[in-house]
Amino acid sequence: MNKIIFSWVLFLCVQLAYAELHDPARPAKYIENQPGIMSISQLDLALTLVSVDRKIVVINGQTLKIGESIGSERVEMIESNSVRLTGPSGTITLFLLDKPVKKAVP
Repeated sequence: MNKIIFSWVLFLCVQLAYAELHDPARPAKYIENQPGIMSISQLDLALTLVSVDRKIVVINGQTLKIGESIGSERVEMIESNSVRLTGPSGTITLFLLDKPVKKAVP
């Protein structure tokens, strides 16, 4: 009897060791990152810093200046609410907020 229980426990342990781990918090339409290939949905603009002497953005946790690249996309323009990137997919504009930061005074 002990040999049968031991055999089943060993069988289950082997199965678990080779089972694919699944992240329960992963989105349903998750796409694995591929080196050098980025889609618009994979670019997350988190911060824009615009001052007199510098312009910096944070995209996917990476700090970038004008002329630097993330994947195959190059930073062309940085404004207070957006960043423009160019690359193989054309020109992409990422917005930090849905609405402009400054409103025109009537």
